[in-house]
Amino acid sequence: AIKEDLKKRKEEFKETVKVKREELKDEIKEKREDLKIRLEKIKDERKKETVEKIDQRMDALNEKMAEHFSNVLDKLEEMLIRINERADRVSVEKGLDVSAVRSATEKANAVIASARLAIETQAGKTYSIKVSTESALKTDVGKARQALGVDLAKVRDAVRAAHSAVKD
Repeated sequence: AIKEDLKKRKEEFKETVKVKREELKDEIKEKREDLKIRLEKIKDERKKETVEKIDQRMDALNEKMAEHFSNVLDKLEEMLIRINERADRVSVEKGLDVSAVRSATEKANAVIASARLAIETQAGKTYSIKVSTESALKTDVGKARQALGVDLAKVRDAVRAAHSAVKD
C-alpha cells in the first residue's frame, strides 16, 4: 500500500512538473523574443549571441537541476519504504517498539513533501535578463544568473533537509 501510494505521488508530481514546464515553454518563447528586441540596442553581434546563449543555458540548467532534485527525492522515498519494511519486520519478529521510527518517517515524509513543493515552484520559474545598456550588459546578465543561483540554493537546502530527515 505504501509503495502504491508512493508511486501515485511520484506520478502526480511528475505530471504537475510536466504541466508547469509546458506552460513555461510559451513564457520562455515570449521572453526570448522580448530579449531579442531589447538586444537590438547592443551593436556588438558577439555580445548579443553570448547573452542569448546564456539565457538558454540558464533555462536548461533550471530544468536539469529540477529533474536532478526530483530524482534525489525519489531515492529518499524509496529508502523510507525500506526503513518502514525493516521496522515492520523487526516489530513482528522481535516484538520491539518502533514508534520512534514511525514518527521519524512521518516527519521525513513531510519534509520530502515540502521539498517537492519547492522543486515544483522552481520548475515553473524562468529568469529574464533586463538589458539596459551595452556597458552594463555584464551586470544585467550577472543579476539574472545570481537570481537563478539563489533560487536553486534554496531548493538544494530543502532537498538537504529531506536527506537529513531520512538519515535521522
